[in-house]
Formats: sequence, C-alpha cells, structure tokens
Amino acid sequence: MLPLPWEEGQVHLFELGGHRFLFDGSSSSLFALSPVAHSLLHWGAEYNLEESLFRTTTEYGAAAAAALAELEEFHQQSTLLGPDPVVDCQTTTFPYLKALCLNLAHDCNLRCRYCFATTGSFAGPRGLMPLAVAQQAIELLLRHAGPLRRLEVDFFGGEPLLNFAVLQATVEYGKRRADEMGKESRFTLTTNALLLKEEITEFCNQEEMRVVLSIDGRPADHDRMRTFANGQGSYALVLARIQQFLGSRNAQRYYLRGTYTSDTMDFRANTLHLHDLGYQEISMEPVVALSEDPYALRQEHIPALLGEYEALVLEIARREEEGHPLHFFHFEVDTAGLSCLSKKLAGCGAGAEYLAVTPSGDLYPCHQFVGRQEFLLGNVEQGITNERVAEEFRHLSYREKPACRRCWARNLCSGGCHANAHLLTGDIRQPDLLGCQLVRKRMECALYLKWRRKERIPV
Repeated sequence: MLPLPWEEGQVHLFELGGHRFLFDGSSSSLFALSPVAHSLLHWGAEYNLEESLFRTTTEYGAAAAAALAELEEFHQQSTLLGPDPVVDCQTTTFPYLKALCLNLAHDCNLRCRYCFATTGSFAGPRGLMPLAVAQQAIELLLRHAGPLRRLEVDFFGGEPLLNFAVLQATVEYGKRRADEMGKESRFTLTTNALLLKEEITEFCNQEEMRVVLSIDGRPADHDRMRTFANGQGSYALVLARIQQFLGSRNAQRYYLRGTYTSDTMDFRANTLHLHDLGYQEISMEPVVALSEDPYALRQEHIPALLGEYEALVLEIARREEEGHPLHFFHFEVDTAGLSCLSKKLAGCGAGAEYLAVTPSGDLYPCHQFVGRQEFLLGNVEQGITNERVAEEFRHLSYREKPACRRCWARNLCSGGCHANAHLLTGDIRQPDLLGCQLVRKRMECALYLKWRRKERIPV
C-alpha cells in the first residue's frame, strides 16, 4: 500500500512551466503528474491513503482509483515512496586521491571586488608556485591514486596564467609521469582570459585543455565588479580574448563562468547575453560573501532570484525548441549517474579525493579553504599530516548534516559546499540555508528541463 502521509523530504511536489511534478528523494525518480495523481499525492502530504483517496474521488470520481493503482505499481518498484538506499549508511570514505587544484598564482592582474580569494592573495603574501612544488604535487597525486586510471589537475589562482611557464612544464611533466604509471591525466584551466595570447592559446589547444573563462555577462555588470587595479572595467578586453580563444578551438572544451551579486540579480539577462554572443556552455554562480558585504545575497532577495531561475529555464526550453541549445551548468543534472553511493553522500570529495595546493606546497581540502589555517592538511613533501581533519573530511556526508537528512534534494546536491557552509555558518556540517533555497530551485529547473528534453514536450 502507498505509505501516506510521507515523511518530510521523502518526496517533493512542484509546478513549473504549467506542468505538475513529483520528485522521489530516495530513488531520484521524477514523475510528471496528471491532475488526478497530483490531487492524490497533494492530499497525501497530510492525510492517510483512505482520506486522500476519498478527497480525490470527490473531485475526480472513478479516475482516482485508476491513478492510485498506477502509483501503487511505482511504489512496488521502489521508485515512489520506497526505502532510502542510504538511510542506514552513516559515513562514506574516499580511499584514493583523484584530483588536485594547483594554485599556480596567489596573485592576479584584476582586482575583482567580490573575490573570495582577496583579489588573488588568499589574505597572504602574493607569489607564484615554483615548478618543484608543482612536480611534488603531481607525485603526491600519483602516489595516492591507487588503482584509479584517470586523474585530474586544475590550474587555479589568483590568475594562473601569470605563471604560464610553470603551467606548461607541469602539464608536460604530469603527462609523462602519468603515462609511466599507466594512467591518464586531464588538465583544466580557470582564467580571467586576459593573458590568453597566441602562445598560450596554441598550448591549451595542443594539450586539449578544458578551460573555464570568467565573464559576468553584460558590459556594465561585468565592469561593476571585475576591474583592473586602477578601477577600470575589464569587459572589452576579456570578451575580445574569449572570442579569439574560443574561435581558435571551434568553441570546444570550455565554460563561461559568471558571478551574480545583489547588484546584478537579473542574472538571466547576463546568461542570455553570453548566449546571444554565440556561446552555449555557461555557468552563473551566486556570490560567496558574508552578510555584511554590500554585494551579498540576503533573504529578501530570494523571491526575485527564484523567479530568475524559473524564467531562465523556460527561456532555455524555448531557445532549444528553436534550435539554439544553451547548457546552463546548474541545470545539467545527471540523475542516471547517482548510483555511486559515495557521490550521493558526499558530493565533491573535497579533503579526501580532491585537494588544493598553495604556491608554498601547503595542502587544503579545496581552493576555497585555502588560508583557513584550521583546515591545513599538510604539504606536498610530507603529505597529509593533519590526520584529524583529513579523517573528518573522508567521512563527511550529508547523513551527518541534520538539515540535509530531511531535504528532498539530498541525493542531488549531496549536502552542498563544505567551504561555503563553514564561511557562512561556522560549521561544515551546517549548510547555509539561503544557499539551500537557491540549490533546490535550480534542481527543480534541472529536473523540468531533463523531462522536457526526454519527452520532447513543446514549450
């Protein structure tokens, strides 16, 4: 029998684009609901099966029993209101190191107002990573990768292209050493694009590097935050570099990555601006900021932001129908890939299968933790020396986060960003509830878009 009423977070009912949906948090199954089925499940949020059926029959007659039979069948298949496959799993582990983020430069040629890394310095001395540190980091990765065959290295900063000679040598060294160990290495570069001149462009293309390019959208919104040291906006030069660079690789292996703040909450327009320029792979991220920062997102902004996400996904659907696809990063959710238990529980694997390396060789759980001394894990020469913190991250899962246990999106977001939680709540086990509201709306939009693409439903 269909277990009604359900427990908090077990399923989620929502409406989008004139359609009604139910998402099952345990099985990660999405159902498009008829009005009759929606009525049954809507009443089932508060009442038992008998009462829900009575109320729905009053409105829809005999169709209620037929809808119930179909829902019962899904329940028997464990895709609707079934047991949570991870409910008894309290922890997870990542036994191998899979990826590194190399902070090649704790310096930058921009002075972005909202930079979480304090305009590239990470609140410390500015400097570049020596090649010896980068090579030791590669050896650390290979030493702790175990049987993993595919390894990843992200070049980050500050602005990593300020240290291009070391980047170039690290790629060559990393590929050679990985090959000697019977492994493959993939490299990603995150850059503000200003230094993407011919030599660097040729190298990135030759090595088939994936590149994340920072641009916030329309000129005025980009220039409001992303300025040079003299206060001048960078949009014109950034866009010129991006156009030249992506033109050289036929717009392959890239993402345009923007940030929105309380000053630029109409991020839908900035996303569509980039799409209108001819680019399909776009990410627009909420700013990471403390509440006292003038550009921080606050609770009063939430209704407008949720509306922006919903309007954006409907516009993406319309454009796709017209033959102009747009892949918005947060709307591209792979529910079919959720069979991996560790990914369901802990998401990114920061501090366990993923580490960040500073120019001096210090190790942190991820690039956003860099400079927070209580999370210093060790260094590339000695490896992990702070076993207490390392062990905490190896076993950190959403099951240890009370707010996540009761959330319908737990198996999609896996507890959210640990670094953001620590910054905004002081506790890696307590997600920022404002951010959670944005994540849940993005998940609704992602599920709607996935359904529309699969069923080929017209807008």
